[in-house]
Amino acid sequence: MVDPYILRSASLLLSVVATNPDLKINNLVFMDNSTLISSTKSGMEYMLSITEEFYTLNNTSANHQKYTLISNSLPLSTTFSLSLVDFNLTLSSLNTISTLQITPISITSSFQFLGVWFNIKGSRIFVKKQIAKECNSFATTL
Repeated sequence: MVDPYILRSASLLLSVVATNPDLKINNLVFMDNSTLISSTKSGMEYMLSITEEFYTLNNTSANHQKYTLISNSLPLSTTFSLSLVDFNLTLSSLNTISTLQITPISITSSFQFLGVWFNIKGSRIFVKKQIAKECNSFATTL
């Protein structure tokens, strides 16, 4: 990531003194969540390649260690010791990252998508615990 973000364009020459044609812009961007959905690993690799190019074009970056993988096609495991999954990205002038390793979540772990909680096994235990916690918190407050 380059700081500050520098725009260089012929159109800027009209509004900026010709001796300094660069327009410096300090920017700070936070993006909470992005969700990529694909039915194949190759489709996910393609989309991850595009996101890396997008980050370069927009002078942003992502914390790859926070990426999580939710899949129903990995070997079923209820443990948290699932091995990392390698994704091979397409290299380009905008993407220099060739591989991303992403940690899959356990099939019993719950995850939130569009405000709704799910898990691969279809268990509702997590939601029931959330409701019990909210009820107990409410009762304590009263």
